[in-house]
Amino acid sequence: MCGTDARFMHCLITGGTGLIGRLFCAKWLARGYRLTVLSRDPDKVRERCGETAVGVRDLQQVEGPVDIVVNLAGETIAQRWTDARKQEIRRSRLEITARLAQWILSLPQRPKYVLSGSAVGYYGDRGGDLLKETSGPGGGFAAELCRDWEAATLPLQQAGICVGIMRTAIVLSTRGGALPEMLPAFRLGVGGPMGSGEHWMSWIHEEDIVGLMLHAIDRHLCTPFNACAPEPVTNNSFSRLLAKQLHRPCLLRTPAWMLKLIFGEMATELLLASQRMEPRVVLDSDYSFQFPTLEKALADLFGPERAKGRAHASSRPR
Repeated sequence: MCGTDARFMHCLITGGTGLIGRLFCAKWLARGYRLTVLSRDPDKVRERCGETAVGVRDLQQVEGPVDIVVNLAGETIAQRWTDARKQEIRRSRLEITARLAQWILSLPQRPKYVLSGSAVGYYGDRGGDLLKETSGPGGGFAAELCRDWEAATLPLQQAGICVGIMRTAIVLSTRGGALPEMLPAFRLGVGGPMGSGEHWMSWIHEEDIVGLMLHAIDRHLCTPFNACAPEPVTNNSFSRLLAKQLHRPCLLRTPAWMLKLIFGEMATELLLASQRMEPRVVLDSDYSFQFPTLEKALADLFGPERAKGRAHASSRPR
């Protein structure tokens, strides 16, 4: 993308008001580029995504040529799975991706690059296997969902459009996602590993997930890539390091049977599944992680400067 006039760099994003989407929008707009956000609530796009972002409810409302498409839309998967919820989780990903593909292929001037979402669930529960992008998909609902989500981009690839597929690990952020759900227990000193704690967790800092997205766009990574830090950890290590960062003990363990009782099938496939990912594609493309280790990531998220900033913000007159 180097040397391209920013005035003509236009990105259309779905899922732009979610955690990853909002962070990406801020970075994209900071480059001076144009941004259109496809949203069910376009009136709130500027508030959530940036003053110069344009919200649209329908693809036919998108104005002007689009250079980049980022597809992150989808209902949260981190909830108890009923049959109805499973259908909605699938529909929210597969239908929008299929509609996007159809719309893109109908354009007289097609985008230069499409970045579409997927997730760590693609690999299923794989024990201690080191999972590179060439590793095959696993079994279960999450793996089938991700496999079908990725397959929905095939018409674009077959038409010669450069498509990157981002298999996202657990995104560490205090603004949303999994981490804020864990914090109350850990701050009370009753947080700890889930089940045996021996299962592997792949994760990524919020700054690096957006950094990887921009890197993939800039480099035109036309392939699936693992969006994760280069050093996965076991759930035991994750729990110990989080408790240490919060200056709390890490003594209690949540039994696997209790997690399955509360969350059902989702506990087995998301909370207790072992996925040891390696970001081989992005490392080979010379991406440099800001937070390659969990210690550095947690120190940034919960360190003195972050705490000072939160205290300062809360003391401002409202």
